Amino acid sequence: MSKEVYERLEEKSLGVTTEMHRAISEFDPEYVESVLEFYHRMTIERGVLPRKVKELIIMSVNAAQSRWEGVRIHLKRALLSGASPREVLEALETAAIPGGLPVMWYGAEILKQELDAMGKAFE
Repeated sequence: MSKEVYERLEEKSLGVTTEMHRAISEFDPEYVESVLEFYHRMTIERGVLPRKVKELIIMSVNAAQSRWEGVRIHLKRALLSGASPREVLEALETAAIPGGLPVMWYGAEILKQELDAMGKAFE
């Protein structure tokens, strides 16, 4: 059961997961199913905002709270959902208003690392 749950999580997460996702999928697959259903409904099925915008919002909230692993996860999902590197940068710049300048410094570093890993240039 936990393997199937993790595979669904990977699919709905555009392949962007971490070991924490794998661990909780193994420990409590029922919990992950509930979270996955909620995440899928809120980022894909429901509302008028496209997924890339929702991922940028989630990324920005993580950045303002200095949750850098969350920034990395949702930044990459935003890019995979069609956000441009410029849109990601602008979201980080906006998040720096409540979160402070480290949001930009660390966020830009993560953006650079993810773009390099994807073989993409900043446009």
